[in-house]
Amino acid sequence: MGARQITLLDASSEMLEIAKCKLSDCIASGMVKKVVEAKMPPIPFPDETFDVVMFNLVLNHLDRGNPAFPNNVNTLKESVRILEPDGLIIVSTVLSTTLSRVLWFSQLNMELTNRFNATILPSVEQFEKMFEDAGIKCIQKLNILGSDLYKSYYNLNGPLDESWRKPSAYWSFATTEEVATAVQKVKVLKDKGEYEQWVKEHDHTKSSGVLTIFFCTPLPTQKDTPLAT
Repeated sequence: MGARQITLLDASSEMLEIAKCKLSDCIASGMVKKVVEAKMPPIPFPDETFDVVMFNLVLNHLDRGNPAFPNNVNTLKESVRILEPDGLIIVSTVLSTTLSRVLWFSQLNMELTNRFNATILPSVEQFEKMFEDAGIKCIQKLNILGSDLYKSYYNLNGPLDESWRKPSAYWSFATTEEVATAVQKVKVLKDKGEYEQWVKEHDHTKSSGVLTIFFCTPLPTQKDTPLAT
């Protein structure tokens, strides 16, 4: 994006440590100005601090199981507050339709996937309602094709490996029984010699993409809108 300086914020100290390791050169050069541990909302920065605010796979974690999405709406309102005039808000997410129809491993246990979608992943329509309630306007939606964001995505033995499942919000959400169901399906398909073909038929990342990105701007009257109570 050609950023001169960036500030990182996350509620997880573990995730911030990973980010510090990956961006050590950027921190040393001063490109990364601050690394802040905080839970949203609110967002702990002064008014009109940034020209771009980006939520990278984070909003879907703020309101688990609450279809009104109050934390999301208030966090988006906070992004308007800390945004400079004519700034841009970027939201990246994985949509529920993507998980259900595009990612091969999420089709190993559709009961788990449907429960995860209903609890964790807002739909496009729900995001649009959040944007409306927060006083921002989506000006562009993009789907990123391919699975390059996930280096081990095509590790077909991954579902059998706890270390492969552990970093994933999807698998961490699963019960022991739901994991066992997925593992059993992999083993049955392997025994039949059908597993690789099944994965090819159920993976659509190259045609439909994994990541969806919303580009948004504040509506003109929203700078002074207070947080909802």
